[in-house]
Order: sequence, then structure tokens, then C-alpha cells
Amino acid sequence: MRQLLVFLGVLLAPAVGLAQTKAATEAAALATALRKANDLVLERRYESAWKLLKITDQMNVEPAVALKKTEVALNYHVGTNELKRFAFRDLPLLAPSLDSLRQLGKDSIRYSFPVRRVLEKLKNRYPDNYKLDRALGDYYFAVQQCDCAEEDLGEDEVFKRTIKHYQEAHDHGQGDYLSYYALGYAYQRLGRFKESLVPFERSIQLRKNYPTSHLNVAFVYLELKEFEQARNHARQALELFPDKPHKDDAAFLLSEIEERMKSSSAAKAP
Repeated sequence: MRQLLVFLGVLLAPAVGLAQTKAATEAAALATALRKANDLVLERRYESAWKLLKITDQMNVEPAVALKKTEVALNYHVGTNELKRFAFRDLPLLAPSLDSLRQLGKDSIRYSFPVRRVLEKLKNRYPDNYKLDRALGDYYFAVQQCDCAEEDLGEDEVFKRTIKHYQEAHDHGQGDYLSYYALGYAYQRLGRFKESLVPFERSIQLRKNYPTSHLNVAFVYLELKEFEQARNHARQALELFPDKPHKDDAAFLLSEIEERMKSSSAAKAP
């Protein structure tokens, strides 16, 4: 009997070795494709990056590839149909901004990638992959920002789902200054101002020079009547914003805060 087991082990060893070699080869090819896609995005060759990712995982079964597709789809498209189909372009480094190209709306929307369905299917299959929660948070935040999908949900439900997925992601170490900002913004828009402070402040800790977090947290402190905090953050936003329209927004909020401070002081005067 022992000789038979040894014999079977000898037969099985090459098969196991081949399977391990195949898995290692596939993992290396996947990593190479993702690195190449990153490089193409940095070169603003967004359509080329998309085509590479599509070839790498046509059925959207690899979480890492689906996450990269989500990043490219949400951030670098030049046109979309309900965040289910997308248009991309390869752009020269000095080409117009993506926002201006989206406004023109001339690109053929031909690449299918139903973001929500893909991510939810993968999350069901890989419940412990919290990067998928981060991506779902990004998706729902994008839905609210573009107002171009999920019309049946309503804005409050979109914000609630944004919060749910970002909280899950953050609880498991998957977050950055943008996701914390978006979480704070969702709480803010729901009128849950005190709950918005922690993610806004965390966003600022992670990126002190991100003016949008300073601007929004200034608004929250104003709503909470913490005027000194509000003024400090509004001043920082005014200093940090590089463009006139955003500086004007920060200046307007700062003037509102200072007016409220004066009114409050006058009301307290004997």
C-alpha cells in the first residue's frame, strides 16, 4: 500500500508543479498588464489603457483589473451613458482638459462596463476584499457628482450608500484624503454636520494642502457656530485654491463667517 501511495505521489508531483507554474505565470502577466496600464494612464493614453485592461480580463472576474477599470472609467472617460458605457481617448500631454471634452459630447460611447454590477458581483464573491468597498464608494460619489446614473435611487439614498461603502473601506485600512473628503461631504449633504467633521479632518491630516476639504469643513463649522475654526479653514482654502472661481467661493464664505462673528459678538454685548 505504501508503495502505491509513493507511486501516486510521483505521478501527481509533475501535475502540481505545472499548476503552480501556470498560476505564477498568470500572476506575473497580470501584474505586468496592470503596471503597463498605469504607465498608459500617466501618459494620458486612456483608450489604450482601457483596451489593455479589457484584453487582460474580458469577463471582469479579476478584482485587481476590475478596480483599475473602475478608476479609469470614473476618472478618465470623455463620455458616459449612466456609468455603464464609456468613451475614452488617447490625448496629447497638452490637450484640453477632460472636462472640456466631456462637455463637447462628440465621442462614441462604445465600451461596456456597468460599474456597479461588476463591483457588486465581485464583492459577493470576495467579501473580504475591502478595496471593492472603496471602489463602490467612489462609484456612488461619482453618481452624485455627475447626476448621470441611478436616477431611481434618489440623492439621499446615493449618499447613504456612499457612506456605507466608504465606512467599510476605512474600517479596513482602505482610504486616502479623497475618500475621507467624499465621506465627509456625504454626511454634510445629509445635514449630519457633526458626523462630517471626523472624515473632513482626517482628509486634511492626510493632505494638508487640499483646499476643498478646508472649504467644506469651514462651512460645517459655520453651521455648528464654531466661528474661529470656520474662519481658520476658510482662510486656508482661500490661500490654497489656485484659480479665481474657487478663490471667490472661499472669499465669499469667509465674508459670511466674519459677518456671523460680528452679529454674534453684537448679540452678546451688554
